[in-house]
Amino acid sequence: MNKTLLTIAICLITLGSLSAQSFIGKINSFPNKNSKVIANDTLKILAVMVNFQEDRDGATFGNGKFGSIYSKDYGNNILDPLPHDRNYFESHLTFVKNYYKKVSNGKTNVSFTILPDTFSVSKTMRNYAPASSSNDFTPLGQFAQEVWTKADQMNPGFNFSDYDVFLIFHAGAGRDISLPGSLGNERDLPSVYLNENAFKNIFGQSFDGFSVSDGSFKIKNSMIIPETESRELESISGQVLFEITINGLLVASIASHLGLPDLFDTETGLSAIGRFGLMDGQSIFAYNGVFPPEPSAWEKIYLGWAEPVTLSPTNYNINLATKLAASLADTVILKVPLNSSEYYLIENRQRDAFKDGAKLTLKSNGNIFTKTFSKDTTGFYSYDTDSLSGIVLDVDEFDWALPGNGIVIWHIDENVINEKLADNKINTDKTRRGVDVEEADGVQDIGEKFLTIFGDQVIGEGTDQDFWYAGNKAKLYKNRFAKDTRPDTKTNTGANSLITIKNFSGISNKMSFKIEYGDSVIKVLFSYELPASADIISFTKIIDGNKDIFGIQASSSLILANENGIINTINNFSYSKPAVFTDNNKTYIIGITKNLQLNTYRINYLQIENDNMNEGYIEIDKILTSAPLIRKNSNEALELIVGTDNGEILVYDLKSIYQSNPIINTEKFLDSDLSIVKLSADKSNIAAICMSKSELSYQFYFNDTSLKFPFTRLYNLISTIDNKGNYVSVVSTSKNEYVVISNDKIISRIKAGSFASFYDYSFGDIKNDGNNYLIVADEDKSLAYNLTGGIADNFPQSITNDDPFFFTPLIADIEGDSKSEVIVFTKNGKVLAYDGGTGKLVDGFPISFGLGLKTMPVLFETNGVIGIAGIDQSNNFKSWIISSTISRLDWSEENGNNQNTSFVEAAKSTNTINQFFPTSRAYNYPNPVYDGQTAIRYYVNEDSKINIKIFDLAGDFVAELNNDAKGGFDNETIWNVGDIQSGVYLARIEAVGSSGKSESVVIKIAVVK
Repeated sequence: MNKTLLTIAICLITLGSLSAQSFIGKINSFPNKNSKVIANDTLKILAVMVNFQEDRDGATFGNGKFGSIYSKDYGNNILDPLPHDRNYFESHLTFVKNYYKKVSNGKTNVSFTILPDTFSVSKTMRNYAPASSSNDFTPLGQFAQEVWTKADQMNPGFNFSDYDVFLIFHAGAGRDISLPGSLGNERDLPSVYLNENAFKNIFGQSFDGFSVSDGSFKIKNSMIIPETESRELESISGQVLFEITINGLLVASIASHLGLPDLFDTETGLSAIGRFGLMDGQSIFAYNGVFPPEPSAWEKIYLGWAEPVTLSPTNYNINLATKLAASLADTVILKVPLNSSEYYLIENRQRDAFKDGAKLTLKSNGNIFTKTFSKDTTGFYSYDTDSLSGIVLDVDEFDWALPGNGIVIWHIDENVINEKLADNKINTDKTRRGVDVEEADGVQDIGEKFLTIFGDQVIGEGTDQDFWYAGNKAKLYKNRFAKDTRPDTKTNTGANSLITIKNFSGISNKMSFKIEYGDSVIKVLFSYELPASADIISFTKIIDGNKDIFGIQASSSLILANENGIINTINNFSYSKPAVFTDNNKTYIIGITKNLQLNTYRINYLQIENDNMNEGYIEIDKILTSAPLIRKNSNEALELIVGTDNGEILVYDLKSIYQSNPIINTEKFLDSDLSIVKLSADKSNIAAICMSKSELSYQFYFNDTSLKFPFTRLYNLISTIDNKGNYVSVVSTSKNEYVVISNDKIISRIKAGSFASFYDYSFGDIKNDGNNYLIVADEDKSLAYNLTGGIADNFPQSITNDDPFFFTPLIADIEGDSKSEVIVFTKNGKVLAYDGGTGKLVDGFPISFGLGLKTMPVLFETNGVIGIAGIDQSNNFKSWIISSTISRLDWSEENGNNQNTSFVEAAKSTNTINQFFPTSRAYNYPNPVYDGQTAIRYYVNEDSKINIKIFDLAGDFVAELNNDAKGGFDNETIWNVGDIQSGVYLARIEAVGSSGKSESVVIKIAVVK
């Protein structure tokens, strides 16, 4: 890891004040993914002092020797006064030691040794300097190699292996600061931290360190730091010394060794977090480099110095203490998850927690003394330190370097961090930073360039108005942080996090505020953690009177839980999703397991009545191969349906399961060579997927008929009733299609997308036009097909590939307009709800579940509204209200419902079109047609013959297409335009119905190539 600390361009509004900074190149080209620091760990630094060969190079400061950068004697009344000797550098390292002891709470201790003798390398400084703006650090690598070889030769027998960090203090200033009027620095050395990976990049992958005489030990890192950053420059009044010290530079270099990446924009050099954390030039050179603020919450957590308190979704009254004023019982850092990769870190930062001003300990001319400032004043600002002299050894509160006081909210995006860490570009995208300050003033201006009325360029670095507190005078400040404020609480993917943080108290060591989850409709029902050891597979809603009870399948165990936590755990209950039904205030829960000792199968049951639980099982001398299914038959009697490995479908009288002799109402025997894989059923019908044990084939079974699929695997099965009252099933196949079957006939084939979509589909009534639509989640889009394969109006809905759709879509009417909404989920836990009629995103969505989901969520009725519940990757069990009314649940969980029927009732027909051939529904898409093909779409209300003739504008015949259209559906005919020239074409669509009706329409089709 090489660390250029730093090349920064500084604009002067008045001489002696730093007003803006930018950094050229990358600071950390090879950041390490840090290991957490062990408590009381000591970091041991070995330092040497190195001269160059003397020169008169105008492109460097000084002549290559210590103490040569000043043209006159400035005495001791300056920062970094001469002599720059061993005592001088030990004083700077004392500051580093004090800084790390305090900010790490004693977890990182620093010790140091500086070899006593100064020595010279063989060349002048410019020979070791990389070319300007170059990322090739080979000259610096060669410099480090020569230094440590010579240090070893000059100190025979020295035990280098006692040290962790190897620091080179060199004569001259660093190529880190460029000032107006400055004549040098093009060939100065940039301040860098080079770790083993950086040296491998320089010397090749075989590099394993610089050999020294200390046995087998090799030096694998080097830190290169100048004697000072102060330098002389010319002004209108003559030559002036600009004083900038190296304390912040040393602190940041050590942080690089510990593993912190750079948090400014390493491509543009602009600030990204200002003086709110450590690894930004604004902080490194705060108070002219004298002292930086404490690291940010993220930096401390990354280094293992702090652990946040993580909140689950519910409402909180928060009291947050600043670190120096916190007791052991106080919370210092809050973590608020937004999704699987994003979260807020919230901290209370105070410049003067002790209320005693800034106390600085300094050393000058061998004397140690303290100086106290009750406030920022002339000669003591972040850009003006004329009142300081000597070397600052310590500061009682490093956060005096902050631009203000109050609550700081950090938006952390681990996806960005993980993606860009290796290239050291965590904060290069100002629209999506990995570590970002949520600037309370509503103007995201840290790192932005501005011009003053005098034409001077100023770069935003953050102000006191970027903190959250009551009384903030910023024009856009609302004392509230929510989805509709500026900034807002949406995730970086645009999801509504459902988080509102408000009512911040005034500035103090302990500040209060409220965190609320939800909005006017979407509200938190509950949130808690399930045991981390629970291997969650699926879960279901158990309807038990007016109580919300859930059955969670963890491996083969059944965990019963409600809003308050776990009620009971029943071991070895089911290896597939249990089936549930409530009848006459009794709840029946059925699972299937195998008795390994007897090699038999069990139907396990749980009956809940008035809070009493009756648990048991029955032995089955058959191998059960399908998930249990519960239905009410046409006589309203409860039945349990299971499939076996020898081609049987067993239909039990459910209530008899709880008796000594369970009754089989029906035993359907298909074929002993078949294994029943999946079932679907309504009151009167049963459909099944069956696998042949002797052939490479599957069968679809419906009532007493079957349909073979040779050399084809069937994956999933769902069923419904079409607009003519027929029982219709859809199976997904290994031939990348959904096959629509009515009775024993295939009525259409719909091309499928990704492999995941073979399982992730459902049925729902989204239009009220008499048709249930096949809803598919296919990676980057959700689609809705009618049973002919036509895509529903206003679909598909697309999403970015970096957060693909996950799990089966759920379908329910959450808006109360009788048409169901399509609810889809992404890998990172985002929830989107699309209006089935318009395809528009429902108000308040997308929302975020916090982390990515572990299992398919569940929709359920609760107290007259619809709720959603899910379990995330950390086993957090969460539930939200997502509607203000209760209407209909079409597809509420895995297998459609908690009975596992995989069946959806017939759709409503309030929006059915009675017109035979409505011309308004005839069109093509896409239009214009840019490539490949276009779909010519039309609606007929009875089965019809379709004839399409296509002409160019001159009236010349181009093509003729014919098709059979199914009544009651939008149908499509594909026109391949591969051989068609660009132009406008007229398509005459004629429909002849089975009743003899005949109508036609002409549409225009544009082809563009």
